[in-house]
Amino acid sequence: MKLLSPASANTKTRKSAEKAREYRIVSLMLAPAASANGKTVCSHSSAACEKLCVGGDGIGLAQVFKAIGQSRRDKVNWLHADRAAFMKQLESELETEQRLADRDGTTLCGRMNCFSDLNWFSLIRRFPSAVFYDYTKNLQRIVSPEKPENYWLTGSFTENKKNQQDCIELLRRGENIAIAFADLSGHFVGNRALYQRLPKTWTLDGTELQVLDGDDSDLRMLDKRAKPGKPGYIVGLRLKSGSSEQRRESIESGFCQLIE
Repeated sequence: MKLLSPASANTKTRKSAEKAREYRIVSLMLAPAASANGKTVCSHSSAACEKLCVGGDGIGLAQVFKAIGQSRRDKVNWLHADRAAFMKQLESELETEQRLADRDGTTLCGRMNCFSDLNWFSLIRRFPSAVFYDYTKNLQRIVSPEKPENYWLTGSFTENKKNQQDCIELLRRGENIAIAFADLSGHFVGNRALYQRLPKTWTLDGTELQVLDGDDSDLRMLDKRAKPGKPGYIVGLRLKSGSSEQRRESIESGFCQLIE
């Protein structure tokens, strides 16, 4: 079973590869918490993100082609059944991708948690000339002294109040945090999601913060970073919903911030 997917397999990574041709982008797509038959790969997931994850069966291509969701579940099953074999295969594929990047004069760029939230520190250290990036709800991972220098982590804001307060604290310390926004001016479901507005700034707990367009590119390591002593940036993501019900649940749960 092949584990890594090329940039063309995902809408955002495909768009990123078209804009940043100096990178060879690969990603690992595992079934998210609610789609993995109880074998979670998202230890810090919230109730809403489990139900509404863009990697679930009810959104995107997985909504149409059932084999996509099954492939993601098969990978999770293999990881839990034989982690050593899984990791050997994953490292081998990364080595191949590194050779291809070296041949083409590009930089290997990996997103190991496309729909999961696992700790890949040890694996990433084996590829010092590559760059890696991910989102995480395990916020301690962002400031861990063990985090490799070539690994860019962006925190993920949820409906959980503890998570929100921790995200605000990280923003004040100069870290970037991703927040989903729902534009209430229209019915933005499926492909229409990307037509939603994003704010230029957003105020959290009394602090006005600049918002970056996180849908313009998936390559979070290219985002602006705060200067010393300044707050970080909000990485704005338009709410992606596969159905009207999903969108309603996202809004009612507090999973996203609302633009009137």
